[in-house]
Amino acid sequence: MTMPTAEFYRLDPMTGCNNFLSFVEALDQVSSAEKRKPFSMLYLDVNFMGTLNDTKGHTYGDSILRWLGIVLQEESDCPAYRIGGDDFAAILANGKQSAHEELLNRLFARLNKEGEQLGIPPPPATIALIHFDTDHAFSINDAMFHLGETIRDVKLNNERTVSIFRARDLIKSTAKAREQSPDTIHHSWDILCSIARQSIDRVRFMGRVLDAAQKTSYQDAISGLPNLRAALLKMEKAIQDSAVTKLPFSILLADGDDFRRYNNISYAAGDEVIQYTGTVLSEHLRPGDFVARWRTGDEFIVILPNTTGHGARTVGERFRAVIREASKAWILPSSISIGIATYPQHGSNINELVDVAEAALKHAKAEGKDRVILAE
Repeated sequence: MTMPTAEFYRLDPMTGCNNFLSFVEALDQVSSAEKRKPFSMLYLDVNFMGTLNDTKGHTYGDSILRWLGIVLQEESDCPAYRIGGDDFAAILANGKQSAHEELLNRLFARLNKEGEQLGIPPPPATIALIHFDTDHAFSINDAMFHLGETIRDVKLNNERTVSIFRARDLIKSTAKAREQSPDTIHHSWDILCSIARQSIDRVRFMGRVLDAAQKTSYQDAISGLPNLRAALLKMEKAIQDSAVTKLPFSILLADGDDFRRYNNISYAAGDEVIQYTGTVLSEHLRPGDFVARWRTGDEFIVILPNTTGHGARTVGERFRAVIREASKAWILPSSISIGIATYPQHGSNINELVDVAEAALKHAKAEGKDRVILAE
């Protein structure tokens, strides 16, 4: 489906993982649910980043962070969050604690195995699990405090292995400390909680402000789809991911055939056909695919992760067919032509890929329109 434009402010630009804002919002959602289910927080601290940056360069260090985010997301089957420089987290909302602990050990084993192949001193990361059950009430403040305690413990862990914490024990020890503390410490604790609450509220408020601003920055006003800027960011992310996973991705440039006929009726009709086309393309995306309006005309770009050129041609033929069918209900029946390029076969950067896709699109137009051309 189409990536909402609001998501861009919730992405870490270097790794492509979700960022701290996104993490706070997700944690607030699971901790404030009326019928809360048991869940776990998985925390991961990358080891030896300073050494890697000094000996192999920051570009290599950045690639290690991207690799780690991909592994975390693949193993946990949920969003990975970069919450600090070399700190990552995941919120495991499904499954039992035992399954989360198995995931913890499986993740640690995979990181060690692949880290060795990448030349990282073992272990490449220290990881911990915090489990929250339903027997004890807690707020997002509690969860953030427990995460802070865990981070401190992990960073002091000279063994650099895995750790498991249970929130109920942390809550119990906190409550016990409060009961035995004098009134002055009670007062200090209340102030600390108030500051934490205000900080979290500010983070959430900033998220709402950024959402409003992003509609202008990354959303096309006519189609409602992500715009050119959003598409360029998405392609850059796709290139980064493919460089790590060694899997291809493809882009489709789709252009309306003779859409100017709508403008001859009226500019409002021209805007409508752009909206109709964007809606049809969005409705027929596969999970994980992305569509945006390309530049300002009647072109659209579709980014297909983990897709070869032949797979992209199949998707393109489906788009071509559904537009022909849907347009029967429009003022004028219409069609689209599509050009396809695949990374890394047809280019190693955005400009090269787009140039190849545009050449394939021109070929499709020259061959009579209403067709899909895969670049050779």
